[in-house]
Amino acid sequence: MKKTFLLLAVLSGAFISSAQAIVLVKNNVAVAGIVIAKDASDQVQFAAKMLQQYLQKSTGATLPIRNAAQGTSNLYVGKGAYRGIDNGNLDEDGFILQSVDGNNFVILGGSDWGTEFGVYDFLERFVGVRWLIPTDVGTVVPKLSTLQVPTVKIVDNPAYLSRAISPIWIDKNTIPMNQWGRFNRLRSRVDASHNLRNLFPPEKFARSNPEFYPEVKGKKILPQTNNDQGWQPDFTANGIADAASKEIVSWFGQHKDATNYSLGINDSQNFNESGNNARSLSVKNAVGFSNFSDQYYAWANDVVNKVRKVYPGKKYPVLAYTSVAEPPSDNKVDKDIIPFIAFERLRWGASSVKKTDQDLTERWAQAASSLGWYDYVYGFMYLLPRVWFHSMQEYLAWGYAHKVRYYYGELYPNWGEGPKPWVMAKLLWNPNQDVDALLDDWYRNAAGKQGGPKLKAYYAIWEKFWSQDIFANGANAGVHAKIVFFDPSYLLQVPDDYLTQSDKLLADAAKLAETDQQRQLVARLTQMWTIYRDSVVAYKKYKQGGKNSPEGQERLRLLQSLKSDLLYSLPANSILSRATVAGNDW
Repeated sequence: MKKTFLLLAVLSGAFISSAQAIVLVKNNVAVAGIVIAKDASDQVQFAAKMLQQYLQKSTGATLPIRNAAQGTSNLYVGKGAYRGIDNGNLDEDGFILQSVDGNNFVILGGSDWGTEFGVYDFLERFVGVRWLIPTDVGTVVPKLSTLQVPTVKIVDNPAYLSRAISPIWIDKNTIPMNQWGRFNRLRSRVDASHNLRNLFPPEKFARSNPEFYPEVKGKKILPQTNNDQGWQPDFTANGIADAASKEIVSWFGQHKDATNYSLGINDSQNFNESGNNARSLSVKNAVGFSNFSDQYYAWANDVVNKVRKVYPGKKYPVLAYTSVAEPPSDNKVDKDIIPFIAFERLRWGASSVKKTDQDLTERWAQAASSLGWYDYVYGFMYLLPRVWFHSMQEYLAWGYAHKVRYYYGELYPNWGEGPKPWVMAKLLWNPNQDVDALLDDWYRNAAGKQGGPKLKAYYAIWEKFWSQDIFANGANAGVHAKIVFFDPSYLLQVPDDYLTQSDKLLADAAKLAETDQQRQLVARLTQMWTIYRDSVVAYKKYKQGGKNSPEGQERLRLLQSLKSDLLYSLPANSILSRATVAGNDW
């Protein structure tokens, strides 16, 4: 049924009444246009088209896009469309949503990205659009006959400046997952990657500068290919900072728009053990690894200082984990270095692990100008909905209060986890939101007013499992005790009644859903739930000596059927690719 949608907002204690509303569409007829500058960038033009498209989907009316105001009401989008509003205090991803009189409304960002994100916020806030999960089944567009926008001024900047969740790359706007990430404002602004193998490629340096490569257990490591990252440079080698800075200066010269360069170590524990470095082997850091922080950060400081003379203002993300997890002993870290502290923060459920991560973050806050967090938030190959909404809100709010401004999470989503990625995106923008209100919003849009509470109860079961059950009796409390995706032994901890409760709750959600789209969405969640449930049953039977159970065969059939699925191909192929979770003989 079509209806009129009007947000009644309370701003600074003032109630906004319908008398103050700007009418954009009336009785499915456009009474406003979309205005962009004549020289609007491709991105602003794209944002305006997205606005036009979603308003048309909702109301049936097509608001014309033009370069000048016409008629009584206009929506101004982007820089230069409406003169008189300053965006100078906005972050580049931030935006202003502002009515300028009784007939005109402005969407303006701190950059073109901010303008685009402002459009998506406008659609969520005033139209009720939701991008819950990728593909059309997860895109909610309310049917409205009349659309009015209240008189407001909203200024919104992201708390976390970089909000990266791999492998969602919104600049590659071609697949549903990346499109979903763009609508939900998941923008990576710095590159926190393993990168030293690219900085010192063996094809360039192995013969001319073998001293740049490490000696491990008395043997020199000279990588044979540029793809080999099973080594770390000798950060104390003569000339290694000069060579690195020269390479980076050349790289910035070729990448004129780049704002940052990763100095992240390779994904290896093969640090140089010769000479004075040998002493680092016997010194353990806070996370139990040999401590090479002094050598590494002294080298990084030197490199950044040299490059700055040619390219000032650039940023240098580093990966503060394993043997370089701690700040250097002199606490000196260049102001342009952004340490990304790597930790699986799901494990804040163990108080000792939580304290270790908080202590490490507080120490880094004393050494560095700004911080990043690197997190392990996988859906991926896990064989249960791996959710921890309230703990996630707790640690993201705590991190923001302690100088953390950049975030990178290895997600590799399994959309059977429902609201998890969506809630993450919302909390990265503002971690002090009410997480229960966010969840209720997602569930209501996914399954309706009556079906939504059933979904809520279903995911609450699995939040309890991952937030409480796996830490019961002191389990998983060691600093290295990760619940790894390739070891399915956690399935043995699942009570049988969790399975029966989940079956009933999803069946009830399907029955109580109000629209065909909601029923389809619940069916998609149930599809992955069937694989989750069969994985638990089959694995338990397997560990008791059984093989090729009916549940085990059924889960393999379902996984195979999803190998090319738009929503589930990533988890299906990932699970099938690793023997320990594929369970071919379960």
